[in-house]
Amino acid sequence: MTTEARTAPFEDLVAALADGAGAPAPAEVLLGPLTAPARVHGAGDGTGPGVAVLFWCGGVHVLAYDPPHRGDGSGGGGGRDGGCPQCLAWFLTRSAADADTPAEAVPDSGPEGDARSRALWRQAGPALRTTTVRLALDLLRGPTPSGALATIDRAAGTVRQGRVPPRAGCPACGPATAATTVPFGSAPELLEKADGTLRARRPLPPTLLSDYLGPHSLFREPLVDLDGPVPTAQVSLPLADGGREPGVGRTRTFDASRRTAVLEGLERHTGLCRRTPRDTVEATLAELGKRAVDPRTLGCHTDGQYAQDGFPFAPLGADETVRWVPVTPVGGGPAEYLPEAALSWVHRPGERRPFFYDTSNGFALGQSHEEATLHGILEVVERDAFLLAWYRRLLLPELRPGPADGGVRDVMARVETATGFRVRLYWATLDIDIPVVLAMARREADTGPCTLVSTAAGLDPRAAAESAIFEVAARVASIRHMYDDDPEHRRRLAEDFGALRTMEDHSLLGALPSSREWFAFLTEPDRPEIGLTEAAEAAPAHAALDEDLEYVRARVEAAGLDVYAADVTTPELRWRGLVCTRSFVPGCLPMTFGHGNRRLEGLPRLDGGTLPWASRLPPGRTPADVPPHPFA
Repeated sequence: MTTEARTAPFEDLVAALADGAGAPAPAEVLLGPLTAPARVHGAGDGTGPGVAVLFWCGGVHVLAYDPPHRGDGSGGGGGRDGGCPQCLAWFLTRSAADADTPAEAVPDSGPEGDARSRALWRQAGPALRTTTVRLALDLLRGPTPSGALATIDRAAGTVRQGRVPPRAGCPACGPATAATTVPFGSAPELLEKADGTLRARRPLPPTLLSDYLGPHSLFREPLVDLDGPVPTAQVSLPLADGGREPGVGRTRTFDASRRTAVLEGLERHTGLCRRTPRDTVEATLAELGKRAVDPRTLGCHTDGQYAQDGFPFAPLGADETVRWVPVTPVGGGPAEYLPEAALSWVHRPGERRPFFYDTSNGFALGQSHEEATLHGILEVVERDAFLLAWYRRLLLPELRPGPADGGVRDVMARVETATGFRVRLYWATLDIDIPVVLAMARREADTGPCTLVSTAAGLDPRAAAESAIFEVAARVASIRHMYDDDPEHRRRLAEDFGALRTMEDHSLLGALPSSREWFAFLTEPDRPEIGLTEAAEAAPAHAALDEDLEYVRARVEAAGLDVYAADVTTPELRWRGLVCTRSFVPGCLPMTFGHGNRRLEGLPRLDGGTLPWASRLPPGRTPADVPPHPFA
């Protein structure tokens, strides 16, 4: 390129890109406002990527992307290495509540749109145009992955590099359909375990944080808690109502907590992002027969709840035709069918009322479907064990750390020193013979928060104990900050359980001094004890995640229960080699929040069945008479 060309004001963007020495011609060029750019060049015969120059909120975004005609149409960006201009526009302007809402396709620019965009380009001024063209040429020269982004801050004069993920629901990235069956049988390198964990040995992408953090991607920069007893980080998804859906990480280091927060945030995003499944069937329960997973076996509301005026849920009618999606029995066998409305915990306006209140219980991420499903099942088992212990007031053994359990004892001591709450551990493993540990943080006081609990499941009891302690410590820190914010709300919760609405309400109510007696079944002195060291010695030692999954499946089935999994992976996850599944175990108690949303019907183990620990329910009382659970 000549000196004259290098210093030219680049009044015509397309001409400037075409003249770039060593740069292939772009396949297409978009120019203009972020939400309404014009296609100022779209011959489609260029050998380079598409280039978009988009103006938005004091910045100029220069994006390289695969144009639509190069996409494979495999379903919501499945074959793309990065996002397109419409993906970027959604990430910058939209919320997680409409994650699967299709955007309008960018039309071919008419004369007015073309003229408006070119005028905007000329108004940018020579210096900004020169910088923009040079960044675009750098992207064209490559090698450049699709979704590569350079953002110019017009006020500061700085340039920020990034990657834009493909997003579910983007019309330019392909139809957002997906198969819900789970293709187990992952490559061995994805199943080999990292030492001492239930995670793959293969490292997560080194760019995980930069790929998903920032205004051009899913999450804003993470917050960290510098005052709490354990290193905690949080990311959040913006919601349409102005709220935030959090992803939280709690580990021994802030770096690990940031990664965990992003992964949990991705899990929450997946739960909020409903796609149109493939291979759906419209039928009644009777027509499907044994091929159907009856949603009533997942736990339903009572007839009295359904009969309430304005109750937002409705049971499946005996002769009602609904849409069913295939799910995979873990362990093998032909696919069975679950109502689509029971697959996700998100309800679209205008649809049939959901069967029941639902949460993200059973959603989990991994680098393979085996890894994701393993952790989804563990979450279902953990919540089931806690709720059975709570509603049946089970006399759980106390779990005693020994001299060999120094790591667990250190974390317990750290929590007590930082918060004044003493932590006790309980063995909450029930008829499903998978270790579950309940951690209770408690202080003896007449004012302020007094009692909080949390649980964790895993194949290594020490790891489960440590995780439960991290969780309850974080709840202590959170409740201490919010406890005095609204005394009137605390009073309403104590006087009217119907006032409970959120997860925070449950832990706040349980923390009140007046709720202390609810935990008597955990504080009675005459109870068995189990050594953590001895429990840890019985942990299985498997080299691969599929072996762990088979071990867990066998123990769930030994309790008379079946296990299913559904693939709910979105393009945002697939982009970085991650998958997400949701696991279902009919008969396990589902986690709910809001006292009026409890799902206690269709669950035989709640009222009967053999559990290893005695019930402390008073004579004549049933689980329905038990106060709201304090889980959070």
